[in-house]
Amino acid sequence: MPAKSPKKKKLPSPALQNRLSELEEKAAQKGIHIHYDLLEAAGLKLNGGICKINGEYHIFVDKRKSFADRIDFLRDYLDNPLPDDIPDH
Repeated sequence: MPAKSPKKKKLPSPALQNRLSELEEKAAQKGIHIHYDLLEAAGLKLNGGICKINGEYHIFVDKRKSFADRIDFLRDYLDNPLPDDIPDH
């Protein structure tokens, strides 16, 4: 029996790629770092979110999210004022 070939991920449309790039650039201009990681602990999927480390904002996004979901997630943080009550770690 032949070995299964790895699933090829369907590439997002250029429009989605461009929109995500624009949001990433907007974050960089605001001094916000974006991290795409596998957000999982003890077998539980984590939602991601924003935190403050040494005075700098960091947004953590699960890399398994689709491009459209990443855009929505980032837009929620970047199109609204950042919360003032984020503790600094």
